[in-house]
Amino acid sequence: MKYILPVLCLFITIWACKPEEEKFTYDSDAALRFSADTVLFDTIFSSVGSVTKRFKVYNNNKNAVNIESIALADESSPYTIYVNGRAASRFSDTRLLGEDSLLVLVEVTIDPNDQDLPFIVADEIVFNTNGNTQDIKLVSWGQDANFINGTAVLCDEVWTSDRPYVIYNSVIVDSLCKLTIEAGTKIYSHNSSYILVQGTITAEGTAEERISFTNDRLDYEDVPGQWGGIVFLPGSKDNSITYADIRNAEVGIYLGTPDDDDIPDLILGNCTIENIGGLAENPITGGLVAPGYGVLAITSDLYMYNTLINNCAVNVLGNYAGGNYVYDHCTFANYSFDFFREDPAVVFSNNLQLLADSLLVDDLSIQLSNSIIWGSARDEIVISSENSKSFELGMSNNIIRTSLQEFNTSNNIINEDPRFVNPGNYNYHLDTLSVAKDAGVNLGLSTDHDGNSRDANPDIGAFERTEN
Repeated sequence: MKYILPVLCLFITIWACKPEEEKFTYDSDAALRFSADTVLFDTIFSSVGSVTKRFKVYNNNKNAVNIESIALADESSPYTIYVNGRAASRFSDTRLLGEDSLLVLVEVTIDPNDQDLPFIVADEIVFNTNGNTQDIKLVSWGQDANFINGTAVLCDEVWTSDRPYVIYNSVIVDSLCKLTIEAGTKIYSHNSSYILVQGTITAEGTAEERISFTNDRLDYEDVPGQWGGIVFLPGSKDNSITYADIRNAEVGIYLGTPDDDDIPDLILGNCTIENIGGLAENPITGGLVAPGYGVLAITSDLYMYNTLINNCAVNVLGNYAGGNYVYDHCTFANYSFDFFREDPAVVFSNNLQLLADSLLVDDLSIQLSNSIIWGSARDEIVISSENSKSFELGMSNNIIRTSLQEFNTSNNIINEDPRFVNPGNYNYHLDTLSVAKDAGVNLGLSTDHDGNSRDANPDIGAFERTEN
């Protein structure tokens, strides 16, 4: 007995000296607070892990609490939670000091369900503290997909809109083969994955069901350089892409299809190419060929109409080393929203510097009508001509930002702001007071980028101004 009193006194002394935030409270009113009541994941492709989401758990009490359990409600849950750096579906006796917080991480991997349409995958994280039960909802949208991993497509293969296509390690359309992509199809590509075309692609969307080419990390909706891009290789011909959106790539389209005729190797209509940046490696040579170009065409033949290209790290449009190009009712716009850039929006050149002593030169023909070349730089168009080859340039009824007065002819409009609605939000429709209104010439295109009708006096650019 003589030792009990000193030990008790020592215990009381130690407890009295213990900071308040380390003393446990077992009060049933000592509830937790959370930084969110629901953790939402964008569409997750089946069998592919998600990005890591996080939320914080706060103890607003002066004293510490013991969280008896942190657990997923579903024992077979596709979710995984991380507490204090450890992954599990359940944690017991987690101490949270007074006026302190705890970081919880969440991931999800969804098993294939053999469903064409997206489906919801839900669960919850349940916290038990001092008899209180609290929960955080977990919600994901799952989607079964067709996965392509470093292979060639079958000749005459058809991609449908039933399920999206997810590309890893690139895919190739071999020579003499054709890939048909139906309206409404969605194609998602992994980091540095390309769509390589030696044969032919026919991708024909509609105004109501556009085709989408973008990155597979859907949480990076507006981040450039998330996948490689579409690369047309020598020998490819008879390609057509209409009503399609190409976003977040390293290069939108690289067209390298030299031949002896002026027949378009690619027809690009009613398309949007935007948010292009990063360093793109040539999948064949491994060299850098297309860092940040919306469309880069070298010694090729291209017809483009009703197409918007914007927000690219280098050129939205670059035609180099000759070729034959026709642009009708296009909008080429580049601001410095996401990039520090020094290059103009558009370059037309009959030459291309390959190495220090090597210059690739060929005949170049450009026809640009009813189009807009605009951006935040003083000069958004550069012309480069090497006299050993011809350079034919026809430009009429365009709006151009330039300091060169030689473009002030053939009904071109120089340095008058086309007044886009909101280019910072990718909206390049025309404002009510746009100088582009009714300033074009009839080129035989009865509809615009969105499928809206053009009138007898069409507007310049990819979009026809419609009054509500």
